[in-house]
Amino acid sequence: MLIEQIVMFDRISKEKSISRAASASHISQPALSQQMQRLEEELGVKLFERSNRGITLTDAGKVMQKYSEQFLETYCNLKEELDNLQAYSGTFRIAATPVACNYAIPCCLYKVNHRFPNYSFSLNSVPSSEVIHRIEQKQADLGFIVGKIEKEKIVCSPAFSDKICLVASSGFHIPDKITLDKLTRIPMVMLNAQFSSYRLLCHYLEQQKYPAERFKVMFHLDSTESVKSTVTAGHGVAFLPYITIKKEVYQKQFKIIHVTDFDLNYDVYSIYRIHDSSENQTLEEIVKYFISIVSKSIC
Repeated sequence: MLIEQIVMFDRISKEKSISRAASASHISQPALSQQMQRLEEELGVKLFERSNRGITLTDAGKVMQKYSEQFLETYCNLKEELDNLQAYSGTFRIAATPVACNYAIPCCLYKVNHRFPNYSFSLNSVPSSEVIHRIEQKQADLGFIVGKIEKEKIVCSPAFSDKICLVASSGFHIPDKITLDKLTRIPMVMLNAQFSSYRLLCHYLEQQKYPAERFKVMFHLDSTESVKSTVTAGHGVAFLPYITIKKEVYQKQFKIIHVTDFDLNYDVYSIYRIHDSSENQTLEEIVKYFISIVSKSIC
């Protein structure tokens, strides 16, 4: 199996079209089709269902897509570290939950990079469970997760705290204060179950005797920005971490609705492996500096 085949499979799965993937890669469609046929023969499975409307992934194709993304990320990391050998001391890798990655860490990362200019820095957005896995497998040097863990050889310490807020667009017709009971009749948009904030919210609502099923949830979305776009368009309200909506609140695009019987805060923790004495001590210095400034450097 060639790297080129994996790259092209990944591109096809994203484009959902062999012809578009071929055009973007500047190769002929028959040549690309032959590559994919050889890949299917090597794996002994069918990866695509082909039709006039394009291609769809088979069950085997979906498995291949998952592992091809992981492989290509690992390959890119390898190339990056090899390219950096001449100019840099190395690459410092950070894995963080989507909210922390997109809204809390970038400004902090700028300061850390300024303090340690001989290192390059990589930041990836993954669920908390994957953050923990990468730290355990030494695939990341520092991680940020929702909630505390206790694992051997892993240090877990508080990074910052946030709260879950109910928000609506400024022009959305809803009282400034509302009860959970009345909220069940208001159209709502939610994140999906891969988000820690969604799981925390569902657990909290369950404790309040208001399971998520009681709310008028129109749909679940797979990104915070898509939920915010839906709220901005006035299609409903949403529970979101304050850190993700503070800019829109400041600019008066969103308003925070006070829910009288709702109060949900959560903690984000940093995690990292205890470094052996033989390992690069600079990595530990970066970790400690990062943790010391993260709560004061949120974007």
